[in-house]
Amino acid sequence: MQPGPPKRSDFVDVDGRRLHVARWGDPRQPPIILLHGMRDHARSWDWIASALEDRYHVIAPDLRGHGDSEWADAASYTLAAFVLDLADVVAALGLERFALVGHSLGGVIAVRYAATFPEQVRVLCGIESIELPIVRDQMAEPKTYPVRLRHWVDAERARRRRQVRTYATVDEAVQRMRDGQPTLDDATIRHLTEHALDRDADGGWHWKYDNAARLRPPDDASGHDLDAALTAISCPTLLFYGDASWIPVPSKERLDRIPNCGIRIFAGASHWLHHEQREAFLADLTPFLAMPTERPIHA
Repeated sequence: MQPGPPKRSDFVDVDGRRLHVARWGDPRQPPIILLHGMRDHARSWDWIASALEDRYHVIAPDLRGHGDSEWADAASYTLAAFVLDLADVVAALGLERFALVGHSLGGVIAVRYAATFPEQVRVLCGIESIELPIVRDQMAEPKTYPVRLRHWVDAERARRRRQVRTYATVDEAVQRMRDGQPTLDDATIRHLTEHALDRDADGGWHWKYDNAARLRPPDDASGHDLDAALTAISCPTLLFYGDASWIPVPSKERLDRIPNCGIRIFAGASHWLHHEQREAFLADLTPFLAMPTERPIHA
């Protein structure tokens, strides 16, 4: 499958910042929003968007601090802030009801959006998207809020002292991506890398994402908030996990909180399962997007 570029590339003004939005397909078709993960970008969805654009108006925003969207203050990368950005994008595009698909951090955001605005989300799909590492860590070894806050402050101050890593050539950055994602094919690695880079004034290259966005603030650690969000989801939900991923499948107790939920486990797939097994992923996703929303999902 060849990735197709977006038909439109727009910017939405949000509280003095610009958020970039890539779009495919006819705006008169049913809308679907695709949310990328941490350190990723909207063009990561090119393959999936190309497969769906004949039936849907496909919308892929760059999250704040990622891709071609502007950066935010270091303390403004909370889950609540990401949800607010999505709400502003939805309002700016005049969307009323849509399908929502998210990978990793994008899926975590999608879960909270679907819980907060259930009247807007027709169906929800999450790729390894329920529990953030910070939630799992807090469950395994609970720490008080002051301790978690201090750890975040220390990490943020340390981040400010670090130099931004630069690469002399695009190929050098491609190799860095290949080293970090050995399960992805070369064409995918190059595509993801080329759309993830900005040029330096001296001719080198650096990643577009804001390193501050990598630090999850202590307010995002509450598993109780996550449980409340899962319980509030009212639309059909389909979750994807890879059995070779570093992300574990959440407990049955947690998943049972989602009223109408199915789950697919991809054998041999890692955290990037929608790249590693695109055809299989689309074979499950496509009928799910088209199904009547009142039909129950079966795991």
